[in-house]
Amino acid sequence: MKLFKFFILSCFSFLAGCSDPEVPSIQEPIDEQLILLRNIISGPLATPVDKLKSELFYYGPETLQHRTDFYYDADGRDFLRIRIQDGDTTGIYLNEYLDNGKLDQTGVYFVESDGFTFSNYFKWFYENEGQKIKVMSGKDGNFSQYEEYFFDDYDRKISYRRGTDTAFSLHKYIYKNEKSQQITEEHYFESGSTDLLYRYRYDYSEKGLLQAKFISLFGDFNRTEFAYFYDDKKRLSEEVQNDIRFLSGPIERKTYEYY
Repeated sequence: MKLFKFFILSCFSFLAGCSDPEVPSIQEPIDEQLILLRNIISGPLATPVDKLKSELFYYGPETLQHRTDFYYDADGRDFLRIRIQDGDTTGIYLNEYLDNGKLDQTGVYFVESDGFTFSNYFKWFYENEGQKIKVMSGKDGNFSQYEEYFFDDYDRKISYRRGTDTAFSLHKYIYKNEKSQQITEEHYFESGSTDLLYRYRYDYSEKGLLQAKFISLFGDFNRTEFAYFYDDKKRLSEEVQNDIRFLSGPIERKTYEYY
């Protein structure tokens, strides 16, 4: 963490040294976001025991593509995410929360040749007492649809949509009964068609942990696309995605580390 802070603050120092103090900045909104990020980085960041520390993404499935490190605020909330690729920081995601504890917005920062640049916000809007959550993407007052979540009266996620009203991918979640909190099936649709594209069946262990997602393209659930593994504390430790087209085995993999 100290090395990361040193790298970030060095980038800010470089930017400050390159600026002309006699010429007013034409990017005040971006500068304000960079100042906010600098203050966050230089301040305390919590690393609570048993909280997620890192997510590592592999393709092939052995070639590491990137790692995301997680840091938390004093209340133990997901606060800061650092994307690292080939040993360099490539992206930073800063979460801000409302007074009621719900996520308000996520600021996205990317690295360019001359330092960090504020890219955009993901802004969360809550409707119908939280049963509908809309996520908008943009900045400077210009936002567009990005995601939508819908929840039922039992606070269960029943659908997730990414995209606009006319161009989207849609996931619907099916439960065994009104009392169950475990998803039994996931149905996937795409815009332009009312026909179901494919389905997943969820398989759980005796301890209630999700073990696999079996995909059905034309009929039976005969192919395992996703498999999940856990450590001795029942924490997710690995997620494997299998090739369902050519049945060549795992093609992608994620591993998880904890504080």
